[in-house]
Amino acid sequence: MQVVIGTAGHIDHGKTALVKALTGTDTDRLAEEKARGMTIDLGFAFLSDNITIIDVPGHEKFIRNMVSGVSTIQIALMVIAADDGVMPQTKEHLQILSLLQIPHGVIALTKNDLADKEWTDLVEDDIRRLCKDTFLENAPIIRTSTADESGIEELKNTLFEKAEEVQTKQDRGFFRLQVDRSFSKTGFGTVVTGTVISGSLKKGDEVQLLPLEKSGRVRGLQSHGKTVESVKLGDRAAVNVVGIDKNELWRGVELAAAGWLKPTNRIIANINVVPETKWVIKSKLRIRVHIGTQEVLARITWLKSALKAGESANVIITFEEPTVAAMDDKFVIRSYSPLDTIGGGIVLDQNPPGNIKQLKELAEQLSVDPVERYLQFINYALYAPRSLEEWSKIFLVSQQELKNIIKINKLKTTKGKPLIYSDENLAQSKTILTKILDEFHTKNPTKNAMKGEELKEKSKFSSNWFEFVAAELIASDIVRLNNSAYSLADYSIELSTEDQKIVESMLKLFEKYGLEPFSAENIADDMDLPNKRILELLHILKSREELLNISEKLWLPIASFNKVITLIRKHFANQKELSVVDFKEMTGLTRKTAIPFLEYLDNANVTVRDDNVRLKGKEL
Repeated sequence: MQVVIGTAGHIDHGKTALVKALTGTDTDRLAEEKARGMTIDLGFAFLSDNITIIDVPGHEKFIRNMVSGVSTIQIALMVIAADDGVMPQTKEHLQILSLLQIPHGVIALTKNDLADKEWTDLVEDDIRRLCKDTFLENAPIIRTSTADESGIEELKNTLFEKAEEVQTKQDRGFFRLQVDRSFSKTGFGTVVTGTVISGSLKKGDEVQLLPLEKSGRVRGLQSHGKTVESVKLGDRAAVNVVGIDKNELWRGVELAAAGWLKPTNRIIANINVVPETKWVIKSKLRIRVHIGTQEVLARITWLKSALKAGESANVIITFEEPTVAAMDDKFVIRSYSPLDTIGGGIVLDQNPPGNIKQLKELAEQLSVDPVERYLQFINYALYAPRSLEEWSKIFLVSQQELKNIIKINKLKTTKGKPLIYSDENLAQSKTILTKILDEFHTKNPTKNAMKGEELKEKSKFSSNWFEFVAAELIASDIVRLNNSAYSLADYSIELSTEDQKIVESMLKLFEKYGLEPFSAENIADDMDLPNKRILELLHILKSREELLNISEKLWLPIASFNKVITLIRKHFANQKELSVVDFKEMTGLTRKTAIPFLEYLDNANVTVRDDNVRLKGKEL
């Protein structure tokens, strides 16, 4: 497992000299750094084959570079000079490390040869007060000197021990590298460096450059100065990319597996204001967001109420340019001007909805705890639950991690294309469908059932989810399905006294038609009643299984239909084929009604059409 250690501390407190004493590598690689005698940009050295040290700048002007360096570390090496003690950048670096929730830390008290013991003891007391209630509260303090190499071996051993304590980071399941350096190398082309924060990469893989959304191919890889075939989570990597020009690269871009990340202009986040600041965070405040190796100008575009020192809340942040962010990424907030570290936060949703009302509701309720938040999202997708693969892409976690979350939250999956849902999802969805059906029955007392397409449209459910919920209601005997139409299982049409009299008259009228199918218009004319009312009553008789609707406009009593079936059986007892003429003769029907009747019999598998004749069907 690869472990990344990052230095932190005030300018000229000996970070670079300490890294050289530990590793033998001078991380001041720029001519300007040599001339100034200070670290301007990030430097890298290797304590062992699996431990990288990132040396970051301490000067206030280079805080941006410092944040880029510590965004991927697991152990902070806080460097404080014994002769100077705690200084302004010491405090700001500690704030940044705390905001990024670095899990482990060691404190190196450098230049021990320049201060007497009594003074150094006082400095240690000061450090303990500074680190109280932070992740460095109980961190070991090692007194060192690069001049006489005292404490160097002890510090090295302590770092090795801390590295053993580092737990493997949760792998999101797709490759991701935040670029901290880029350059062109003769004979190779474009090279980027960074720490692999997720997944793995091998030669020949396709990658995507974000936020430009440009694709490239991996030509070669190096890690710890050696050519390798692949790199994985935690590795320091140099990636030689074909298809991407150096001019398209800068610190802050990311290389990622295609199809996972997309640029965003807005996020929902939970932010914390540093305990000691005079800044008050309000809506519309312009800020600098340091996320990964990026620095992006942004505004707090929604905040329920102003935040003071030590307070936290959910906010909506809008970026001034496309930005790369993923759910649960951590970031640092600095003021636009003057430059102060004022807070930090965690991304709760990297791609929130566009509807402002929905956006504010979601921003107000989202939990910082990822397990709770993922459940909120799953419950929020009430009308269109998603599959494991879809949620994995939304949460940007591996499917295995998502399966653990499903287990913790006792979530369930549908059959077929498995949709993830909670008991709450299903209960609410059942209520929605039964309420729609109840309202339908109330408004349409003479209609027995609601068409399936109409019910799905009114519910606003996705097709798969509608079918699943409807099936659950049918299995529970709450809903009844009949010919692709739905009704509440306990619903039955109750006719008024007047309608009951009309139906009785209709039943007597049917007798005069014999075996002849009739239309609603026929009955309406005979009874001198509105066609719409007659049609409603015909449908009621159909639901009672007293009538058949043999075509779009033709109806026939069940009793008459059964008589026709008896005649057809007798015919096939002696004949192999049934012609249209045969059918007309045996029933007394005209061609106008005989043809649609025969087509109905074909569809019901009573007969089978063979050119111009019918054969015996399997249902006969």
